[in-house]
Amino acid sequence: MLTLFPFLRLTFSLRLNTTVTSLALSSNRLRQGAGRALAETLRLNTTLTLLQLSNNGLGEGGGRALAEALRLNTTVTSLDLWNSLDLWRNDLREEVQSALGRAWGNRGGSLKLWI
Repeated sequence: MLTLFPFLRLTFSLRLNTTVTSLALSSNRLRQGAGRALAETLRLNTTLTLLQLSNNGLGEGGGRALAEALRLNTTVTSLDLWNSLDLWRNDLREEVQSALGRAWGNRGGSLKLWI
């Protein structure tokens, strides 16, 4: 499990990364703050293409932040958010899912959104 401080160091270093293309962070108990930090990283990073975030707890705030970042970042072509947003209210789930779908656009690739 990745704790908050090392996670924040990781996201900061990935902002200007030019070599890492895949990031697997499944089952790390990441929460909304981590989702927001990762979203900030995706706004600047142009090399990550695969992002695995399944089995975390990014919540509504993390989901919305990722959706906004994905509008700007078009290099991510594979995103796995399976069981990661903990959205039990149907209206929130549909709203965040729709925002992520719109942000994904027509880029193809793989978007796994069972949230």
